[in-house]
Amino acid sequence: MRCGTVVASRTSFSITDLVPSESVASLVSRCLRAVGATRAFAAPGHDLDALEGLALIPVASEAAAIALADADGRLSTAPDVRPGVALLPGRRVRLSSQPGEETQSLSVAVEDLPAAIAGWSLGRVFGAVEIELPSDLFAEAPEGAQPLVLQRSDQLLRLSAGLADFRTMIVVGPGVLRDGAGADVADFVTRSGAGVMTTMGAIGVVPFDHPAWCGVVGIQADDPALGGLDECELVIAVGVDDDELGESLPINAQLLEVEPWHLPFLATDWPAIEAHADRSSLVEACAAVFGDYREATGSPLHPVRAVLDVFDAIDSDVQVFVEAGPAGLWFARGVVPVPMGRVLVPARSADGFAVAAAIIAALDGTRSVAITTPGGALENELLDVAASLNLAIVVEHWGDDVDGGEPSQHRSNLVAAMNDSGVSVTGVAVDLAAAAELVELAGPVVAWPTFN
Repeated sequence: MRCGTVVASRTSFSITDLVPSESVASLVSRCLRAVGATRAFAAPGHDLDALEGLALIPVASEAAAIALADADGRLSTAPDVRPGVALLPGRRVRLSSQPGEETQSLSVAVEDLPAAIAGWSLGRVFGAVEIELPSDLFAEAPEGAQPLVLQRSDQLLRLSAGLADFRTMIVVGPGVLRDGAGADVADFVTRSGAGVMTTMGAIGVVPFDHPAWCGVVGIQADDPALGGLDECELVIAVGVDDDELGESLPINAQLLEVEPWHLPFLATDWPAIEAHADRSSLVEACAAVFGDYREATGSPLHPVRAVLDVFDAIDSDVQVFVEAGPAGLWFARGVVPVPMGRVLVPARSADGFAVAAAIIAALDGTRSVAITTPGGALENELLDVAASLNLAIVVEHWGDDVDGGEPSQHRSNLVAAMNDSGVSVTGVAVDLAAAAELVELAGPVVAWPTFN
């Protein structure tokens, strides 16, 4: 919890229907289903075949099981929010939605399993926990032990009308999408006159031409200053994931951290106020950089032109998953206006994320393209998983020395890959060193510690 932040939340547990006594394995299975889990990615050497009611997908390594489970949890949104589940060697179970998060295995007593599973991400938008199950899964579960379900807070927060005169910014994170409250953001900024910045996981929550739009925060060091966040007297953080936001919130403003469902009620007593008429320096500066390279044709391609090509080549229902780092920077920065949730760049560096996410999307019947840089240790293994499951996925490599033909072929090559019925890998030479232009504009990249 951030120092100086007012938190309007209270969590409680409710007990699901009572059932006769059962085994520990059966209890664990019901607890996993109670938090929304539908499948598990099973690494070699796991001892958890006794778990029932989950579709088990075998993979060749622990790393692949973790990557796929992390992507599964990260992609889920309301009304089907769930953790991804990885069954790891021994009796270890990873519940996760934060790609790249490292965990330590926790030994949990049988009687504490329902609370441990229900609270796997307690207090966080995205998280991960690894639980080591008891040695005897066929032993009788404690009498009365039942799955627990976290209940949404019933404590409602309304902001005093006296705050309406404050210079206000709402900072929106991916929890708004995860809770299905994205549509409430635009309504809030219209009623309150607040500016809006998003983390990279909430790009598109308002259109880029919305008068209140002030840019993406948490990617580079100078985002708060250029976006106007540092000048605000009141900052409202909603659905924010700490891994995306980092240290970007100002320390001198009044900070309110609220839950996404509070948005329709926060400013009900405020007088009507006009939204900010001036675009932020961050929005203007980024737009200028993007505009300079929209028609670039040189090889390697400028990343702006490469991003535009991607969206020109794919249909509007295709999702884009991008590895953190040099490629992810340009998608996270918001070169192209897209609906919230269509582009996903992880908050942490996570080997294999984009390909793992494409596999999850294909399992759920959604089309996507994965943008990666060559050399990932897990990519070939994950591509083998996709082939074994007869999934159609598209992977595009970006890099200075990727052999993808002439720049003019980029769009047509990607169109051809999207029309393939199996696993398709294509590529394009992209000048990733062009990130220096963004660093000059908004300071060092702070989103991924391993970037610089």
